[in-house]
Amino acid sequence: GSGSGGVGYGLKGRGVVGNSTFRPDCNNEYGRVVVKIEVNQEGRVINAEPGIKGTTGNSCLFEAAEKTARSFRFNPDSKAPIRQVGFVELNFRPN
Repeated sequence: GSGSGGVGYGLKGRGVVGNSTFRPDCNNEYGRVVVKIEVNQEGRVINAEPGIKGTTGNSCLFEAAEKTARSFRFNPDSKAPIRQVGFVELNFRPN
């Protein structure tokens, strides 16, 4: 199935503008994947690292989690750090 869940932890109130959802190749796997993200001042995810502490899903979910996390767009903030670190939590369920 596809991933859904909480987003933007640690981004100090920057709201989500939009995102896409990617399906993993392993459709019968389920779990939660925590992805560390870096967001620039324009609100684009410039780096994503799946499998951070708190992850319960296996590595076959990581590619879809990374692609989904990279698709997120957040509100621009010219006063934010050049590279602001946050986390995205994606929950995958079987089809």
